[in-house]
Parts: sequence; structure tokens; C-alpha cells
Amino acid sequence: MKSIKGRLYIQNGIIIISIVLILEVIFLFSVRSYYFQSVERQLINKIDISGEFYNRHLINERINEKAKYILENDSKDPIFYMQVIDSDRIMIIDSNGLSYNKPLNTRDIVEALNGSTKAIITKDVETNEKIMAISTPLYRLNDISGVLRYLISIEDLEKMVARISWISLLIGAIVIIIIFLLSSFLANDIIGPIKELTNISEIMAKGDFSKRATKISNDEIGKLSRTLNYMAEEIQRSNSVKNEFISSISHELRTPLTAIQGWSEIILSGEVENLEEEREGLRIMASEAKRLSSLVEQLLDFSKFEAGKVTLDLKKVDINRLLNDIYSYFKKRFHKSQIKASLALDKNRCYVRGDVNRLKQVFINIIDNSIKFSGEKGIIIIRTFLKKDIVLIEIEDNGIGIPSNEIHKITEKFYRGKTKRSGSGIGLAICREIIDLHYGKFYISSVEGKGTKVSIELPLMNKDK
Repeated sequence: MKSIKGRLYIQNGIIIISIVLILEVIFLFSVRSYYFQSVERQLINKIDISGEFYNRHLINERINEKAKYILENDSKDPIFYMQVIDSDRIMIIDSNGLSYNKPLNTRDIVEALNGSTKAIITKDVETNEKIMAISTPLYRLNDISGVLRYLISIEDLEKMVARISWISLLIGAIVIIIIFLLSSFLANDIIGPIKELTNISEIMAKGDFSKRATKISNDEIGKLSRTLNYMAEEIQRSNSVKNEFISSISHELRTPLTAIQGWSEIILSGEVENLEEEREGLRIMASEAKRLSSLVEQLLDFSKFEAGKVTLDLKKVDINRLLNDIYSYFKKRFHKSQIKASLALDKNRCYVRGDVNRLKQVFINIIDNSIKFSGEKGIIIIRTFLKKDIVLIEIEDNGIGIPSNEIHKITEKFYRGKTKRSGSGIGLAICREIIDLHYGKFYISSVEGKGTKVSIELPLMNKDK
């Protein structure tokens, strides 16, 4: 498996080398073009002036007479080397007064004999030296009688361009090395935190969530480090809450079992003094068995929600009627607990598409909590409001309330409040799951010492359904 560092080196290397090579090619081409075009412009200027002068003033002269005149005027030019060539491409004379008896077939001479002026780069036929040459026609009356040719050695120019090229390539190589060193530093700066995150993740995979990322920067990797640290903290907190839940649920299960076991042993041993005491023992056993059954039902419900295996039996439900039935169910308990309970239902019918048993489970759980945390002479108000396309259900009490630092945790799985009256820690979590399955909203507001209000929003059923 290729490492990120290796991939960064390869990718950056390809990009950097490509850019440097492209810039080198452009630079070297520009340098070469600049110098060679400068020489070519000098040749063109020279031959334009000379050619026009000789063709104007020596128009009637034969090529040999022209050659002598040109030799006298151009032979001392320190820059350009001159040649006069006849129509048979034989060099009649050059700047040194010499001639060459073999025909010259270079392209510039051929073009000049055809009436054009042409500059070329070629090699001198005598010295084999690299030269730039330009030729223009010489006229006698209206006919081309020969060619005037200027040439200049470009050997030194080639060497200078070569030196510039080597210097440029050396600078390019140095730039590549420097950029690679910087890339290595930057790669290490990126890879270091990633390696740390990888090591911490491997440790966490083994169940140790105490480790934290320390290399935290203000970029995406830093954000990932903070997220990993937050995840570890949340897992630790969740594990702590889960352990507390297991401990508390064990206690919740043990308490009724202890009562049932104790009374059953007493009754079986025959130590019961009278029928009234035996009936009291049986009543306690039945009550604790009911409590145990309720707790087991909650645990089974919770496991179904966790596994995503809960299905709703959706039907048309009249929320006001359902709450009225539940209110009647709690009447005796309200009276026994000396709680003043009241219903304030919207005058309009509030129909929702829902599972009546699951919704009943939610409302019973919330009202049960209100009774539990309100105490004697408490007040509980159950209200409904029709709002556009939703029905709002509020269950409010004047009980002990919920501390502000616990309010956002109260519906989390396994979370149990700090009071002795707190239940298993899964009741409200199940309620929220049920409301979520109905595409509703579930939220709690509370002031410690003044009371709690649970609000539930459910989408109304379409009138045409």
C-alpha cells in the first residue's frame, strides 16, 4: 500500500518537474530566438541598404565590375563577411578578395537568383563553421546578374546560448531540489498529525479511549483531530452512562426479585402469623412482579428500537379522545397522590396517523413521570392546540424540575437523573424514538424547583384521508 507521503512526493514531483521543464523550454526558446533574431535583423538591415544602393547606382554594370566596387566598399566591415556570386552560383569575390570555383547551392542563393531575399542558418563550405547568411539579387538593367551575400559566424553565439542553457538548467535543478525539500517539510507537517491519528485510532479500536490527539492545527486535519477527541470523550461518557445504567438496572431488577423471593420464602416456611399478613405478602409480591414485568417490557422495547425492528400499526387516531381516555386511567392515582390534574383540549378534532398503543405508551410515561416528580398536592395540566398542519400536545407540572445542565441529556439513552426518583434511564429515550417514528418533534423545557413542560408536535392527518 502506497503511503500518503509517497503519493505526495510523486504527485508534487511530477507537477514541479513538469512546470520547471515547461518554463525552461519557454525561457531557452525565448533566449535563442532573441539573440538569433537580433543577428538576423542586423543582416536584413545591412543587405537592404547595400542591395538597394548597388542596384540603384550600378544598374548598368556587369557583375564583375560590381564585385570590384563592392569589394572596395564592403571588404573592411568588421562584422559581416561579404560574398558576390554570379548567376551560375560561382563566388566571384569575397571580403578577402578570394574566389571559389565550385557552385554554391545554399537555399538563400537559390532564392536570391529567383528574385527573393532569404536568411538561413547553414555551414560555411570552406571552414565548416556554423553561419547565418542572407542573400539578395543584384540586377543589370532588368535581369538578375548575380547575388550579394552577407554572412556572420554564429559559433560564439551558439556557445553563449549553450552557456545560458546550462546555467538555466542548473538553476532549474536547484529550484526543483529546494521545492522538493520544502515539499518534504510540508509533507511531514501533514503526515505527522495523520500518523498520530492513525496510532490513536488503532489504540481506540482495542478499547482504550483515554488517548487524545495532541497535534491540533487550524485546518481540516486539526478538525479531524478535534472530532476524534470529541468522539473518544463521547464514547467514554456513553460507556460510563451505560455502566451506570447496567448497575442501576441490576439494582432495579434485584429489588423486586428480593421482595418476591423474601415473601415467598416466608409464606412457604409457614412463618406467617395470620391470613392478613399472608395477603399483604402476596400483594407485595404481585406489585413487585408487575413492576418487574414493566421493567422487562421497557428493556425489550428498547432492544427493538436499537435493532430498528419496531414497526407501527398506523391508523387514524383522535388525539383528544386518546388523552381523555388516559386522563380517566390516571384519575384514581391523581386522587391518591392528591394531585390536581386538568385537561384543556382544543375544541377541534385533532386527527393524526399513528400507532395508538405506542402514542398511549408515550403519554402514560410522561404523565407517570409528572406524578412521580410532582409529589403530593402537585398540579398537572394536559393541553392540546391545533396549529396549521400540526397538533401540539403539552403536559406540564409544577414538580421539582430538571437542572439546566441535565435538560439536554434527559432523553439520551441510559441517562438517569441524579434524584432517587429517577427511573431506568430508557423511558424518555423510547418516547422520543416513538415520536420520531411518527415524524413528530419531542422537546422538554424545565426550571429547577418550578416544574417541567413536555411538548410534542405531531403532523395532522389530511382531511381527505
